[in-house]
Amino acid sequence: MKSSLYWTLLVAAAATVTGVGAACAGDVILNHDKNFWSPQLQAVGDLCGTKTGVKIVQQAYSPPDQYKAFIQSSIASGSTPDMFTWWSGATFRDDLVATGQIAQLDDVWADMLKSGDFKEESGAPFKIEGHYYAVPLHFNRWVMFYNPELFQKAGITAAPKTWDELMGDADKLKKAGITPFVTTTQDGWRGFIWFEELMIRTNPKAYLGLFDGTTHYDGPEVRKVFQIWGDMFAKGYFTDPRSNQEIQDFAAGKGAMDLMGEWAMGLMKDSGMKIGKDLDGFITPDVDPAAGPGLIFEASPLVVSVAGKGKPDVMTALKCWISTDAAAKWGEVSGNFMGNVKATPPNAVVSKVSDAIAADKSTQLYPRWWEAVPAELQGESVAALNSFMLNPTPATADKVMSDIEALHKQYWASHKK
Repeated sequence: MKSSLYWTLLVAAAATVTGVGAACAGDVILNHDKNFWSPQLQAVGDLCGTKTGVKIVQQAYSPPDQYKAFIQSSIASGSTPDMFTWWSGATFRDDLVATGQIAQLDDVWADMLKSGDFKEESGAPFKIEGHYYAVPLHFNRWVMFYNPELFQKAGITAAPKTWDELMGDADKLKKAGITPFVTTTQDGWRGFIWFEELMIRTNPKAYLGLFDGTTHYDGPEVRKVFQIWGDMFAKGYFTDPRSNQEIQDFAAGKGAMDLMGEWAMGLMKDSGMKIGKDLDGFITPDVDPAAGPGLIFEASPLVVSVAGKGKPDVMTALKCWISTDAAAKWGEVSGNFMGNVKATPPNAVVSKVSDAIAADKSTQLYPRWWEAVPAELQGESVAALNSFMLNPTPATADKVMSDIEALHKQYWASHKK
């Protein structure tokens, strides 16, 4: 019965393939769930075909939950795809690496680090118990994007350096009839974005404690975040979170700032925004200066199966993907930073963020909440955070904190090491 269920999921997921390239003998299929990047992924795949003779052919599955079911059922049936993308964090460790079907890439990373193309921090999200199991699909920092033209209309001449300046700018924007921040519950997962950002801007140690049960979701550190967040909603600083057009809303000027990963810049540019004109970015300043400089980062792994690593064409494709030329192409067409520091930066905003990190060696990178939280708790927890955004009252905040704490308390009671 269990085997039958796996194959049912496999067939259902396979039926949702979108944007499949034309694969020929000797091509390497890259399975993924990011159909919005299908043309960009294929541009890199074509480059690799020209450079190495081994073409990467992207194959998109949608939606993400069916893609996840497809990969998991493939692993269970012993037919793990040669090359595919996943998510970092607990689901990477528990759903992929723990199966024993994902190839170790220590030898690949030894070359990547020796060449100086990549820094060790780019590989940290993919290192489990001392071994590397993936290369980066992308390595993105989460920053505050803003529209310089809207800032100028409100009389703001420079990006804020402190939290007080940021809140002061929000007031100026409101007075000019401009909503300061775009926000949304779009696609069901975005509820954690402002929550995680406010956590690292107030108490980064407490933020990390959320992922091992030492920080409680109804504790004072989290309560402070909800107070700040709720106050911002009460002041009218956010757009309507019911909108499902975040990038389009930002591009249309419905909000002056948008807190997102660097990967979103490609989508912003596709929506007509131009860096240096109506698109720029800055690192969100700390609420509490004692928190220290830091950013949320998000890294997506690209893995090969144990069987795939034994195929020369697969490894040629993988090594081409991380090459400087391919990394530069990926940045050019998608706006994504892969982590290859020798590649031409995707754009001026990525360069600015990288320069800021290089200039302040004390800058810390914090894992994104979605990857760091136990996978079993993702869905219900983010749904609760979304409910606060839709009704940001003190009463809702109390219920959300209580509900999430109950979920996590039950989980950690049986998962303490």
